[in-house]
Amino acid sequence: MSAPMFFRKEIGGKLTPCDEHAVAALSKVKTGDSVVVEIRRPRNLRHHRKFWALVNLVFNNQEHYESPDHLVAALKTTVGHCDLVPSKDGSTMVALPKSIAFHRMDQTAFEAFYDKCIDVIARHFLPGVDSDALRAEVEELLR
Repeated sequence: MSAPMFFRKEIGGKLTPCDEHAVAALSKVKTGDSVVVEIRRPRNLRHHRKFWALVNLVFNNQEHYESPDHLVAALKTTVGHCDLVPSKDGSTMVALPKSIAFHRMDQTAFEAFYDKCIDVIARHFLPGVDSDALRAEVEELLR
């Protein structure tokens, strides 16, 4: 497996290499050659911190979950970020939360996951709390 290469999108759609590995790889491509590119936005550390600020805010305002990790597992399964596998006897399906680790989820997927979490929290975990107010409170926590 090749190492990831980082490019920056410029005005007009041009991709400019951002690291030596990308420059070297691109230098081997002839003008007019076709290449396969996978677009993945690297995760934003500030957004990751915002997610954990959200988790801690919810955790500190509830009494159902015994740890933030349990709350995150519940959030993952509630928003559908899980695999469903049959139970041992096959009578039911069990939800196994998927990873949200940086190497498993790019920024685009993480943004969608975060937005779903906000909506689910406002509807099911902290009923009566407005989604926009929740977003604002999390932003305030990060200042």
